[in-house]
Amino acid sequence: MPYTRPDRPALIHLALAIFALAIVTRAAQVQLWQRSAWEAKAERQHFAATTMPAVRGTIFDVAGVPLAQSRALVRLAIAPREVKNAKELARELRRVGVDKDWVARAGDTSRAWVAIPKRFLPGDAARLTSAVGVYPEAIVERTSTQRQATSRILGHVGPDGRPIDGVELSLDSVLHGRAGNALLLRDARGSKPTSPADTALAPLAGEDVVLTISQDLQDISERALRDAVDRTGATGGDILIIEPASGEIRAMASIRRDAHASGSPLVSEPFEPGSTIKPFIAAMLLERKKARADDVMPTGFAPYTVEGRDLHDEHPAKELSLADVIRVSSNIGIAKFAQRFTHAEEYQALRDFGFGTQTGVAFPAEASGRLPAPEKWSKQTPASLAIGYEVSVTALQLATAYAALANGGELLEPTLVKEIRRADGRVRYRHAKRVVRRVVDASVAASVRQMLIGVVTGGSGDSAGLGSFQVGGKTGTARRTLDGRYVKGMYTASFVGLFPAEKPQYVILVKIDNPAGDKFFASQVAAPVSRVVLQAAIAARDAALDRGALAAAAPPPPKPQTVALPTSAELDSSSRVAAAGTLVHRDSSPTDTTTAAPYVVSLPLRRAPAPRPGEPRAVPGVNGLPLRDAVRELHRAGFHVQLAGFGEPVSTSPAAGVVAAHGSTVRLVVAP
Repeated sequence: MPYTRPDRPALIHLALAIFALAIVTRAAQVQLWQRSAWEAKAERQHFAATTMPAVRGTIFDVAGVPLAQSRALVRLAIAPREVKNAKELARELRRVGVDKDWVARAGDTSRAWVAIPKRFLPGDAARLTSAVGVYPEAIVERTSTQRQATSRILGHVGPDGRPIDGVELSLDSVLHGRAGNALLLRDARGSKPTSPADTALAPLAGEDVVLTISQDLQDISERALRDAVDRTGATGGDILIIEPASGEIRAMASIRRDAHASGSPLVSEPFEPGSTIKPFIAAMLLERKKARADDVMPTGFAPYTVEGRDLHDEHPAKELSLADVIRVSSNIGIAKFAQRFTHAEEYQALRDFGFGTQTGVAFPAEASGRLPAPEKWSKQTPASLAIGYEVSVTALQLATAYAALANGGELLEPTLVKEIRRADGRVRYRHAKRVVRRVVDASVAASVRQMLIGVVTGGSGDSAGLGSFQVGGKTGTARRTLDGRYVKGMYTASFVGLFPAEKPQYVILVKIDNPAGDKFFASQVAAPVSRVVLQAAIAARDAALDRGALAAAAPPPPKPQTVALPTSAELDSSSRVAAAGTLVHRDSSPTDTTTAAPYVVSLPLRRAPAPRPGEPRAVPGVNGLPLRDAVRELHRAGFHVQLAGFGEPVSTSPAAGVVAAHGSTVRLVVAP
C-alpha cells in the first residue's frame, strides 16, 4: 500500500484537542479531587492567623482592693526592608520611647528582622501598628500591686502567661480565660495584612477572684513578723490569722532568710508544735468524760520518767488541776492525764482535730503533716504526742484546729477564696462555711477557751495580753531537729491566740523559727508579736474586724466602789487602791459607807513602806476585782498565783491579810 503523508492541519487539530483534554482533566482534578487541599493552601497564602490572648482575671482582697491585674500590651517586630517611610518610622519609635540604638537597627536594611524589646500600650503604638513593615503582636502582662507581704500568696506568672505558683497556679482554670483567634487578609505581595477579616473566635476574659485576705492585716502581720525575726535573730517566722466562724484566712505572712525559699511555708512546712497541742488533749478528755477541768493530778517537783525518758516542768508544783496544767503548760501533768486514753483514743483525738491530713485549702503544695498510726507507736509515743512531739503539723492545720475551739467545736475547711465573679460582674461562686465535722461539744469548747484565757491572764502567755480586750491563747516551745536528731539550742517558738477570748474574730498563730540568744521561749518571742499585731489591727482602718461586736466584747470601765473610811488606828497601815483607781478609807463607824468619787483623792495618810524583796508580806485582798487585775495584784505583791476555777475572784488561800513568804503560791479561788 502506498505511503500517505498525514495532513498537517489535522495533526495540529489533534494536538490541540489532546492539550484541551489535558487542561480539562487537570482542571477537573484540581477542582474536584484536590479542591480542599488547594483551598487550604490559598487560605494560608492570603490570610494570616493571629492569636488574641485573653485578659487574665483580677485578684482582689476581701475589701475589694486589686492585688493582681492584667493589661493588654503590644510587642513590635520590624522588617526594615519592607518599610516604606524610614524617617516617619524612626520618628514614631522615638515618640513612644524606644532607645536610639534600637531605632537605628529598625532602619538598617541589612537586617531582615528586628524585634523591639519594649512593650507598648495599644493606644500609644496605634500609628506604628498601621505602618508597612511593622508586625504587632498582642500580649497580656500581669501586674501586681502587692508588696512582698502577699507575693507568697498570689504567686507569679511567667513571661509566657503561665502561672508558676501560689493562687495564680491553684486557680489558673478560673483566672486564665480563653484565647481568641483572628484572620488578617494579606496583600498581593504577601508582605502585610491590609484589612482584618471577621474574628474567628473572640477572646474570653478570665474570671475575677476575691480572696479572703485583708491587705491591711497582711501588711501589719508582715511588718510585725519582720521586726520580730530581726530582733530575735531567727532564721524565719510565720503569722497566720483565720476567722474561726467562717474558716476564712485573713493573713498569711512568712519570712525566710533563705533567699531561695518560695511558696507559703504556712501550708507546706510541717513542724513539731510542742505545747500548743495540749489544749486538744484537754478538750478530748472533757469530751469523753475522762476528766474535768478541776480534776487534780499529782505532778511533783522531780522529773517524771516515761519509759526511760525524763519529762520536766518549767514551773513545777506538787499537784495541778487540768486547767492549771494548760495554764502553766505542765508536761508532766498532761502526760499523766493522757494516760487515761487508750492508744486508739489518743490517736483519734488528734485526728479529729485535723492533724495528719490536708485541710483542703485551694493552695498548691499543701503538706499533710505527720500523725503516726497506733501500730507504729513506741512506748514513749503516747507521752510524746501529749506534749507535741512525734507529731508534725502545718501552721494552717494548727490554726484551723484552734478555730474549732473558738467557734464552739466545729472543724471547718479553711479557704482563701471569698468570691469568683464572671467578666460581666455576676457572682459565680460565694464562699459559705464548710463544716468538716463537729469535734467537741460547744460546752467543752467553752471550757477550753476559759483555760486559754487563764494562760494569758496568769500563765505562760501573759505577754500576749491586751489591756482593753480579753485574749486567750497557748504557747509552745519545741526543740528542733537536724538530720533526724534534736539539737541543743535550736527551738521553734509558737503562740496561738483567740481574740477576743469569748467570741473570737481572729485565731492568730505566730511562729518564730530558731531564735538566737538566750530568749527562745514562746512567751518571750512569739506571744508579744501576737499582741503587737492585735494592737495594730484594732487601730487600723480596715482589718476585717466587726467593730460593733468588738465594742460589745470590750470590758466595761471600772465602776466606782463603795468603800469605808479608815479609823485613826489604821492610819499607819498601808492603804490600797481599788479597781476604779480611788483610795480606800474606813470611817470610825463600821456601818457607815460612802461611794468613792471617780477620781483620786489625796489625803495626808502615812503609808507603810513597801516590803523589801524577800521579806514576808501580807496577801492583798482581791475580792471584787476583775480576774486579770486580781492576778496582777498578787504578782505585784510578790506571790505566784494558782487559779482554782474560772470566773470572778471570790477568795484567796491564804486569806487576805495573812502574812506569807515572798515567792510562795497563793491559790486564787474564782467562781462563774
